[in-house]
Amino acid sequence: MPYIHFGMRRRDIVLTIILGSVSIAGFAQNVRGTIISAKDKQPIMFASVTLKESHLYAYTDKSGHFIIKNVPKGPTTVVVSCLGYASRTQTINFTGKDAVIDVTLDENDLKLGEAVVVAKRKRDDATTAYSINRTTLDNQQIINLGDISTLLPGGKSVNPSLMNDRRMSLRSASSERGNASFGTAVEVDGVRLNNNSATGESLGASTRALSASNIESVEIVSGIPSVEYGDLSNGIVKVNTRRGRSPFIIESSVNQHTRQLAVNKGFGAGKEGGVINLSLEHARSFSDAASPYTAYQRNAFSLNYLNVVMKNRLPLTLNVGVRGNIGGYNSKKDPDEQLENYAKKRDNGVSGNIRLNWQLNQLWLTSLQFIGAASYSNRRSETYTNASSASTQPYLHTLTEGYNIAEDYDKNPTANIILGPTGYWYVKGFNDSKPFNYSLKLKADWNHKFGSVRNLLMLGAEWTSTHNGGRGTYYDNLRYAPTWREYRYDAQPAMNNMAIYAEEKVSVPTAKGGLFELTAGLREDLTIIRHSKYPRVSSLSPRVNSRYVFFSGRKAWVSDLRLHAGWGKSVKLPSFQILYPSPSYRDMLAFSSTSDAQNRSYYAYYTYPSTTVSNPNLRWQYTHQYDAGIEVKTRIADINVSAFYNKTFRPYMATNIFTPFAYKYTTPSALQKSGIPVADRAFSVDQTTGVVTVTDVTGKRPAVTLPYEDRYTYVTNATYVNASTVSRYGLEWIIDFTQIRPLRTQVRLDGNYYHYKGMDHTLFADVPLGLHNRQSNGALYQYIGYYRGGSASSTNYTANAAAANGSVSSQANLNATVTTHIPKLRLIMALRVESSLYRYSRAKSSRGYIVENGQPNLEKPYDGKTRNQTVAVLPEYYSTWDNPAEKKPFYDTYLWARKNDRNLYNDLSQLIVRTNYPYMLNPDRVSAYWSANISVTKEIGDHVSLSFYANNFFNTLRRVHSSQTGLETSLFGSGYVPNFYYGLSLRLKL
Repeated sequence: MPYIHFGMRRRDIVLTIILGSVSIAGFAQNVRGTIISAKDKQPIMFASVTLKESHLYAYTDKSGHFIIKNVPKGPTTVVVSCLGYASRTQTINFTGKDAVIDVTLDENDLKLGEAVVVAKRKRDDATTAYSINRTTLDNQQIINLGDISTLLPGGKSVNPSLMNDRRMSLRSASSERGNASFGTAVEVDGVRLNNNSATGESLGASTRALSASNIESVEIVSGIPSVEYGDLSNGIVKVNTRRGRSPFIIESSVNQHTRQLAVNKGFGAGKEGGVINLSLEHARSFSDAASPYTAYQRNAFSLNYLNVVMKNRLPLTLNVGVRGNIGGYNSKKDPDEQLENYAKKRDNGVSGNIRLNWQLNQLWLTSLQFIGAASYSNRRSETYTNASSASTQPYLHTLTEGYNIAEDYDKNPTANIILGPTGYWYVKGFNDSKPFNYSLKLKADWNHKFGSVRNLLMLGAEWTSTHNGGRGTYYDNLRYAPTWREYRYDAQPAMNNMAIYAEEKVSVPTAKGGLFELTAGLREDLTIIRHSKYPRVSSLSPRVNSRYVFFSGRKAWVSDLRLHAGWGKSVKLPSFQILYPSPSYRDMLAFSSTSDAQNRSYYAYYTYPSTTVSNPNLRWQYTHQYDAGIEVKTRIADINVSAFYNKTFRPYMATNIFTPFAYKYTTPSALQKSGIPVADRAFSVDQTTGVVTVTDVTGKRPAVTLPYEDRYTYVTNATYVNASTVSRYGLEWIIDFTQIRPLRTQVRLDGNYYHYKGMDHTLFADVPLGLHNRQSNGALYQYIGYYRGGSASSTNYTANAAAANGSVSSQANLNATVTTHIPKLRLIMALRVESSLYRYSRAKSSRGYIVENGQPNLEKPYDGKTRNQTVAVLPEYYSTWDNPAEKKPFYDTYLWARKNDRNLYNDLSQLIVRTNYPYMLNPDRVSAYWSANISVTKEIGDHVSLSFYANNFFNTLRRVHSSQTGLETSLFGSGYVPNFYYGLSLRLKL
């Protein structure tokens, strides 16, 4: 029997390949071997041995033995890994005869020759992807998984804290259209963190409740993901938690605002009983160290069981896991505060999954995998707020259209309008959100070789369902409830998605040891939302990735040269917030009086409810991604460069719909004509007609119907539409210089260039609806303006955003990391200098006019170049209350009215929006700046490890110049660089 041996020497792996005789049908009959520990020569149980190209694998038994049958002939990359040990990778040429592989693994500690403190480029992927291992997470003391994006090329450090629920967003920046964080998918052990059922929350997967201490590694695919992954538009983050036997690992971390304590252990469950991993963590972050009352608390747990049955026949891997968190946000009463206001939010959740991977390894089927997962969250928030009023105020709770008069709560606690108390009181309110998700996934792989060509076919199907079982907003005591309407989340239908996909990967060897790989896949999603305006929506997602290895492992100045390129389409499903916007209610005061026979206050309101406005024309958002890169390995450096271009079509965007309605308003002056003395008055309102009647309680005078006037206005409803296309492109690079051996020091340069452009041309409607907004005849304002690419908010009608219908931004970042690793001292020291070389942004307006003498000069369109100019934007169309469907050209009517109808001219002028300040549309170039971080990790023996970091340890106070305003501001507190921050962690292995 041939024999292959991995043995660990000082510099490399000694590999012996003894070729054998007859092959059977192009397969090696068996590959078997033993995995042992280099430290004590003892066998390692549950080490995994993976043949990368064929997707075959095995786990070792209690004696460290494994066997893999029917291994294809040819070169194969063998990866041996186990929790707590450094992975071993070697390429072996299997010739068709039985082979033996004995592998010795070193413990994963700082005695090894390599240590990475930032993200590492994955070399064998046909798209841009990065990996982050446990050593990096420990060295950087990552507490929130959302912070790992700072370790990517050009990333900027943030101070670790759980107070900020950061949402991951790949290849994007903040304050951009296109929902980049919402389109970034996150999976933990193959289970998606689904936030589609969010209502009234930030979009994107929340990772704050996920224990960072239990993470073994993270893979970030920022390029073109496999068609296996759907419901995304901006890449995917795949998290792998600890799996395998391990000692007790006790970790304690402390920084200026966070305390963390975690325990992890991997237990062997008998001879063939598998392995159980248990993780417990408590973490607490507070906003002010001097008064730590406002805090977020995480109590995370996870339990995982792993076993392999039928190891020597048809290995079936069983993986069952459950994880969760009990915690949340709480702002307790600060003794220094006079009022007892507080806010609480639960962040409780539990999820479970079962994974079955059956390695059949037959000619017709290589493996079959099933994944079932479910998750449930309880995110109920509670607020306790001080309120006061010197006079009785009305609080509206009506859900139906009509006129209602306020009533005393004690007499009618279910009244549509109640009269609130006077004095001081507290209001306790709740928002109950309970997202529930489950998914079922079945995938089959078929691996085969045709001569030297390797073929891998993947077929899969997936079903996911999302629902929110929460009650929504409510109050514990309606006596004190403010104006509010119940809107139950659990009344909305579930969103179901069925997907089927197929992907083919072909690998063709080329001359001189090269390789060409082509991966092409197609995914079809069918979204099913019963009892809604979106019954069935179909989405098709093709994706292609290719890689060409010119040569690898040459003994030359350039030893490796690889290229990759890919294109793909990915579709992002909408969230419940997009599908089911909360309904709107317009409450207009119809009558008020503060005096009657009992000296009571009377308030009558007309309520016009509007149901949820779902947009039947809404289409699912999708992104076209282009990704290309080059990898070069030379004697002095490893160079990785990736370029990308992403174009997002039909991004989701909120807008308003205005529905006209009329109501009757009775002026208080009408009471003077009633002839009924104040002391004898009683009032009533007809719920349908709105007519107010005053009655003489003594019966001496007849009842009087008060006169009224008709008023005309609009009700506003939020809905979601598809906005215009946005584009992003950029360049990422990593240069890892060869280690300077006498100094045990390595230098890395990484950075990125990023450009964003989003110009919107969607037609938006808006109306200035404040009671002070009147027409020339004194009536409430009745014209609707339709703006191309943006609208002014009704609550902030002259907002600067109204004058801009897009923005562009660019940035160039360069980081230098100097890492000194001394294996004999088991010490890593890293200095990371982060710099911003170029930072540019500008709000853009493609439909404005220069303002001169307080009025827009219609002969001077804004050219996008002139600086320090107030810009006014005219609506493209307008409509009237009595005919809202007819959109009339605004510009022509406005010019005509300026000469012929001054009242109309003044009325239409209220629809013109303008920038608040002349500099708002100026380009903003921020001068270059930098900051420096240090981190140190020291192992003391085999059981103790210490890590220390200091962000912005120079505490830079330099000033940067902004071209938008011409002013200089300090970097301190600017958000450009982190404030000076430090932390310490201690890890024990027992």
